[in-house]
Amino acid sequence: MSDTLETAHGHRLRGEYEEAEAAYRQILACEPNNAAAFWGLGHTLMNLGDFDNCESSFLQAVELDGENPLYLLDLAKFLTMLGEYERAKPFFEAVVEKADNDRLISEAKKQLSYF
Repeated sequence: MSDTLETAHGHRLRGEYEEAEAAYRQILACEPNNAAAFWGLGHTLMNLGDFDNCESSFLQAVELDGENPLYLLDLAKFLTMLGEYERAKPFFEAVVEKADNDRLISEAKKQLSYF
């Protein structure tokens, strides 16, 4: 299924959001616990303007892999975009705690400085 995941990510990165959504949903039909597919679907739905389903996709990715700082950061940034600052804050804090990537830590700390 990794080829399909790479294909889905490729569609998303090229702005082919309908194709990306279909590919992510195909993956999730076979692998309902695939956090990476939920994360990619979240980004795709955000770009399509489907914010309700975007949020649930990002949340599902975090529920499945709450140790992944990228998933945590993207959920926090999405919640911030919606003005949900208090909901976002613990996710930014978790990135600072769990990430070993300086870029992710720096980005989370920058966002926390606004709280």
